[in-house]
Amino acid sequence: MKRDRRKARRVGSGAHLFTGLFIASFLAVIFVLRLEPGQSEALKSETAPAQYTLKLSGPISPSSAGTILALSDGLFRREGLSMSLVAGADDSDAISAVAADQNTIGLASAAGFLKARAEGLPIVAFAASYIVNSVEFYSLPRISVLGPSDLEGKRIGYRPGPEISTLLQAFIAQNAVAQSKLQLVESDTPLQDLLDQKIDVLVGHSDIEGQELERLKVDYRALSPDSFGVHFAGPVYFAHQHAFSRQRNLQKFLIATANGWKTVYSDFERTVPIVARTIDAPLPFPLISRLLDAQRRLLRPFGTRFGELDSRRLQLLQAQLLQRRVIREPIDLTRAINYDVLKEAYRREANTLNRIEP
Repeated sequence: MKRDRRKARRVGSGAHLFTGLFIASFLAVIFVLRLEPGQSEALKSETAPAQYTLKLSGPISPSSAGTILALSDGLFRREGLSMSLVAGADDSDAISAVAADQNTIGLASAAGFLKARAEGLPIVAFAASYIVNSVEFYSLPRISVLGPSDLEGKRIGYRPGPEISTLLQAFIAQNAVAQSKLQLVESDTPLQDLLDQKIDVLVGHSDIEGQELERLKVDYRALSPDSFGVHFAGPVYFAHQHAFSRQRNLQKFLIATANGWKTVYSDFERTVPIVARTIDAPLPFPLISRLLDAQRRLLRPFGTRFGELDSRRLQLLQAQLLQRRVIREPIDLTRAINYDVLKEAYRREANTLNRIEP
């Protein structure tokens, strides 16, 4: 009899356990169904990383080393992001990709971004890649270009596009160069034109044409517009305007990228081979090291923080674009540029974003 009562108690307690589990499961389902959309997204993000693509305006090169190391070392994953890095053809390629996809982050010249924004595309900039513009004047040793006046009487070649043409005109005006004495040549192959001596001076980027001159081991001279009073903004990160409803993800992107750059400069013996395996054009390790060292002044000039958007440089650039009628009407920069992403990222990661190297 006692045995039957013990058996009955065991059966009864098992039934109670099953009932308790059923009620708990039912309540959990009700809880999830009653979550606000933002709360359910937050729960989802804890289990699956948010998917994003970084679309470049050119090939994958050492200028993307911070992103490369953030990917290889799992820094994006640590922030809850799944990132992919994709090469592009030019500014318009990156811009069109962002305009079509809220989960794509673009990187393009500030001039290209402002032009696209003026044309009505729903894109918003939130950080700088290079704070200082990387455009320089290149010449072979046989041509002496030590200052602005040395450009007079020279054939000056550059790729078509709003950035370089606008910067060149600003440089001419700023330094009182006689434009009537210049022969300006737009070309799809300005670097080859320089090597073939079809032009005397090439206006190009240190991380593109300058890198190629280094790879080819060509002796050259370089002159920086920044040293002669022309301070244009460098390339900017931007996203679709609707992407800012998930602004936290853009903050995480910046933090991981900054940590990636910090990692790049922490140990070249480890990081340079990783960069070399990832970039599109094969480059020797010593050259990659030199290129990375040269980028420090572009990434974070003295007195600035990583990713900082210089409003003065952007205003100057917009004024020049208006003057040259590249854009017809002034852009409301307060709507075209979101500073809140940077502010919050600086608050969360002050040490990392104030430095890009140990």
